[in-house]
Amino acid sequence: MIWHIFQALILATAISFAGSIQLGPVNFGTIRTALRYNKKSAILFGFGGSLPELFYSALALGSSNLLSRYEYLDDYLKYLTIGVLFIFGIYLIFQKPTEASEKDSPDKGNHVWRGMGFGILNPQLYPFWLFIITNLRSNNLLTDERWPVQAAFVIGTAAGAFLLQYLVAVFTSKKREFVYMKLTKNYNKILGAVILAVAVFQLVINL
Repeated sequence: MIWHIFQALILATAISFAGSIQLGPVNFGTIRTALRYNKKSAILFGFGGSLPELFYSALALGSSNLLSRYEYLDDYLKYLTIGVLFIFGIYLIFQKPTEASEKDSPDKGNHVWRGMGFGILNPQLYPFWLFIITNLRSNNLLTDERWPVQAAFVIGTAAGAFLLQYLVAVFTSKKREFVYMKLTKNYNKILGAVILAVAVFQLVINL
């Protein structure tokens, strides 16, 4: 069983890392935190942003065989999340930029909670993991139903996402001026636009 646990952990980590490469709200939030504060703050934000992977992947594991019975609930959750994303995106676009440094950086817990907030509002996580898990099972790549194996898979989803966020935080901190010039000083507006784009995309594909 140890081999199956290790296999599930590595498989989920690799899939999560690859799936997190897209420039979504959490990635952009990690970049923004590194530019506005420091590398440590960005890593904490990225850690918080990776934690919702645990919830959504576990939910996908538990519901992959039962989704058809509760399809109406899934639709309600999708539209509720889209509405929250619209509000959050508009808020960021109109938020006035503020200068900050290590001295006025929020405490560690705040960065983790903010990252978690960005991650849990990502409407793509649940359908993404539901699609992945369904395909893995249909191709006999995730067939072990024992809880240690499934727990290892869930942990791997967060590990892969955090690994990417860590690399993003380190790269942004080392190439601060380069990234800052690319994003200019309007990263609040850019981040808000990214969130709105995600919301619009989700709305279109669910119509």
